[in-house]
Amino acid sequence: MFQFPEHMKRVFKDPYNQQGFEENGFIKIPFYNAEEIDYLNQLYEDLHPKEETGFFPSTFSKDKEYRQKTDEEIRRVGHRSINEHLQDITVVCGSYIVKYPGPESAMGVHQDMTLVDESEFTGINIWCPLVNLNDENGVLYVLPKSHRIFPTYRGSSIPNIYDEVFEELKPKMIPLFLKAGEAVFFDQSIIHYSPPNVSENKRIVTNTYFSHKDVRFRTAYYPKENHPDKIELFEQDMSFMTNFEQFGDNIFDRPKVGKSLGLVDYNFPKIDLENLFRKEVKQESFWQKLKSIFS
Repeated sequence: MFQFPEHMKRVFKDPYNQQGFEENGFIKIPFYNAEEIDYLNQLYEDLHPKEETGFFPSTFSKDKEYRQKTDEEIRRVGHRSINEHLQDITVVCGSYIVKYPGPESAMGVHQDMTLVDESEFTGINIWCPLVNLNDENGVLYVLPKSHRIFPTYRGSSIPNIYDEVFEELKPKMIPLFLKAGEAVFFDQSIIHYSPPNVSENKRIVTNTYFSHKDVRFRTAYYPKENHPDKIELFEQDMSFMTNFEQFGDNIFDRPKVGKSLGLVDYNFPKIDLENLFRKEVKQESFWQKLKSIFS
């Protein structure tokens, strides 16, 4: 079982942003200008003329050329803002995350899958809507400071730490009513969710994933049939996010790419809501403050 590092490797140029991110697991930063927003909205229409249903990340597409073109263009357009705010990083992947209208577009309470060695590095998403977010179109909710509750391995095959407190966690989470072009930079291990898009229009978001320039990429798989108390780790290369064919198919299976690093012990932590919030009761005033900032 790993432990989080005492200090995160610095990636933000502004020390205030670095401190806020480390403490809370997320920060909000203006990211795209109006011209970039228009271009990325039109790019999605051009690259993806087919209407989908529910929740659709471009990394789930079966079309590798489409995934690569999306990655290339989102990286290119985001370079201006990334260069302004970040240092000593490597950008891994750019993608679209789209919610089409309908109840099936909900994304439940979760943490994103393990993609780096979190004993030393932090995986970070730049999650930026191309439309204003509101209560109807699938606003993002986060649980402040939840990125450091437990060290966890995460993936489709691995039991989630919040399974028993799904509904109880929601009232403790805050909505981020971002404007088009405003981004939330969030630690992949923060607990978050997004309700369904019940508006009349699709909600288009770009997501740019990055980490420190010296990062080691890893994914995790749970071989529960043969090793119920272990996790198998896989070393992955920089092309993993665009080359991994299992995102949209067989995502629960053992990874077909990457080098196995073998089995490690894992205690499969679970959130005990009563004990958690007794320990974290000091966060109550913090949550109220953030609600006033983002609403």
